[in-house]
Amino acid sequence: MYQLEVVQEPIRARMCGFGDKDRRPIDPPPVIRLLVFTEDGTPVPESSVDHSTMIVLAGLWSEDCKEERNLVINPSSIPAQPSCSSSSIMSLNAPLCTRNLMGHCTSSAYMLNDHMNKLGIFFIFQDLSVRTEGTFTLKFSFCDVEETLYQSQNGFTNARGIVAAEVYSSTFRAYSAKKFPGMTESTLLSKAFAKQGIKIPIRKEARYRRVNDDLPDQTSESTNPSSVANTAPDNVPEDVKSDDYEDDILEKQELSEDDVVVLSDITRENKGKFIAKWRRRSK
Repeated sequence: MYQLEVVQEPIRARMCGFGDKDRRPIDPPPVIRLLVFTEDGTPVPESSVDHSTMIVLAGLWSEDCKEERNLVINPSSIPAQPSCSSSSIMSLNAPLCTRNLMGHCTSSAYMLNDHMNKLGIFFIFQDLSVRTEGTFTLKFSFCDVEETLYQSQNGFTNARGIVAAEVYSSTFRAYSAKKFPGMTESTLLSKAFAKQGIKIPIRKEARYRRVNDDLPDQTSESTNPSSVANTAPDNVPEDVKSDDYEDDILEKQELSEDDVVVLSDITRENKGKFIAKWRRRSK
């Protein structure tokens, strides 16, 4: 008997849209633990379980766990409206669907020690991203493909794995790039796995970005006394000097995570110089 347990729940994500240039993973990375029992309910030690052929598949579902959200219509495949109002010619091609959940949706089993130094069989999903904005949940399905591999090697062309256990994660929200509050601090569990060779991005502290429209005056927080009396240069455009210049830029072009951090930390003295430099670099 098998049982799945979500030991690290997803909290938030930044929608990656329909391009492949900037894809942020779900944060923190979901981690699933496998528990094995005998028929009478006695726990089986992890060290005695052959986990080499065990996998878990992740799927995207609605927040009420009732509807699948793995596919979404690609906007670029929607037929354009005729330029002439009198034209009666319309495209007969149906819009194409594409994956909504991006990344590696399948994880193999890892025998690892958690942050409490307890041995377990874990499935780690550190490369999942969501294309669209909304509130979702993840469905994890466990399968041992040992029997399937045996059947396929002996000529069975219709061999299929049997789902032996399922579990749903907690709900999480996928934000637009403008509203995304930032990545959370890496968990103790993620750090423990990274020390054991698992490729998980580790951050020393959380990165948050202001999501309201008003930029607070940061001149009083500057460590340079002379910067209090300084303002942006006169030759900087008015949209750069305005307090909501950050949102203005985000609407024109997406900033990388490092740019957002720098943008949040600069003082009023350096606003004009930084924006002018950033615009030159983006051309």
